[in-house]
Amino acid sequence: MRNRLLRRLSLLMVLMLVGTSSIFAETAAPTVTVPSDVSGTGYEEAVKVLVDKEIITGDTDGNFYPDANLTRAQACIIVVKSMNPPASEITGTATQIVPKSGFSDMSGYGWAEGYISYAVKHGVTKGYPDGTFKPGKNVTMNELITMVLRAAGFTDEGIGGTWPSNYIVKATELELLGNIPSPLPVLSTKGMAAQLDYNALDLISAANPPAQTPGQGTDQDKPASLPDTASMTYASASFNSAMTNYGGKTISDDVVIYTYGEKKDYSSSMTFTKKLSDYRIDTVYKFKNVKTPAFYKLEGGKISEMVVPMDAGFSGRAYCVINETITSLNALDEAVTGLRTLTAANEITWLGKKGLTGIPLETEYLQGELYELNLTDGQIKSIYKAADLGKKGAVFVELSGTASLWDDVQSVEDGVVTIEIADGGAVLEMKNNASVYILDRNDPAEYTAGRLSNIKAGVQIRAYDVTDDDSATADVIVVLK
Repeated sequence: MRNRLLRRLSLLMVLMLVGTSSIFAETAAPTVTVPSDVSGTGYEEAVKVLVDKEIITGDTDGNFYPDANLTRAQACIIVVKSMNPPASEITGTATQIVPKSGFSDMSGYGWAEGYISYAVKHGVTKGYPDGTFKPGKNVTMNELITMVLRAAGFTDEGIGGTWPSNYIVKATELELLGNIPSPLPVLSTKGMAAQLDYNALDLISAANPPAQTPGQGTDQDKPASLPDTASMTYASASFNSAMTNYGGKTISDDVVIYTYGEKKDYSSSMTFTKKLSDYRIDTVYKFKNVKTPAFYKLEGGKISEMVVPMDAGFSGRAYCVINETITSLNALDEAVTGLRTLTAANEITWLGKKGLTGIPLETEYLQGELYELNLTDGQIKSIYKAADLGKKGAVFVELSGTASLWDDVQSVEDGVVTIEIADGGAVLEMKNNASVYILDRNDPAEYTAGRLSNIKAGVQIRAYDVTDDDSATADVIVVLK
């Protein structure tokens, strides 16, 4: 089987101004190499910290060029990287599309599209009134200060006053302009951008804690109160593939999803019970491309609450790592087995169909194993691992793998990362939107979402191909911590 023939996994990574952020540190932290043209300058500490956090990198020649201007796209990426966004919301995954910003002038800036989309979604930038972003235009100091403060949780309404003086006054009050020239220049240089971002890192971090997806299938999925269905609108429409839109209406980032009853009972005149145990809290990530009746509530022009049928959900194949098996009730009040998973880098609990078989044991799924779930209306009808399907021409195969399952990463160098695997003899690229999962062996053992930068010399991995794209490249990497 070809997954036993791989020795070297070459990951082709684009050397950009901005690197990939890491979510855990090695036991022995690597030495941070500061670009030579900032060593001994006033920007050295700021650049060193941002390089260490992989928010920025030097150029291909090892220099940083602190006196060069930077574009609006580059500035946006620095600020967004400092917010430590989920990888899936920036690059998408093998089974989830890359988010689009919606601006009309993004041709040639695909490398920045996900970051700019995230910035717009979280209020960091608004673009221009004509629908453009002008990604290649040099960023002004006023624009950069505004982006940084908005990433730190400040808003136009909260600050008050008139732009841009209101943001400059606030940045001064917060002592964010230390080591920035005074009076402020019109345009920001790369060095100034690094310094300003460094000055605001603690504020940005505090304003952007790790996202918490509501748990399902356990006590966590019990709502604290009944949904206000009297204020909701009935519709029968579809979620989009990014699960950010339902029937043409934008879904809020913090939308609350209630599941209730069966699809066949839904109508504009249906009556809801007042029994709290009839409702459950779920996640919007279960509804990719799903058409379903629903009730929704609009706040600020966005859907803030939804009630959807319990027997609605994604149909097709989903690839996941499993953190736990649970028992819950389905739409017919039948006790069924469910799986608490990370699917496309999101925490999702899927319930199985009545009588589901082939459910793996904890001793198996907490070994870096990836699973293919075959789903109908959000319910598991069958479960497979790569060894079940791994044959020539199969969509789902394990690419790494030795007799001991895990493969040792031997080296990572420069912009091209080379990973040598214990036995075999082939070369493979990893997609730049691959899903990365970290398996923590501590008690309790559990998977968390990771980053490409978690794949370093000294770690162990298992790699998988899950897309039928005629390319033997890794779509999912599991890293052992």
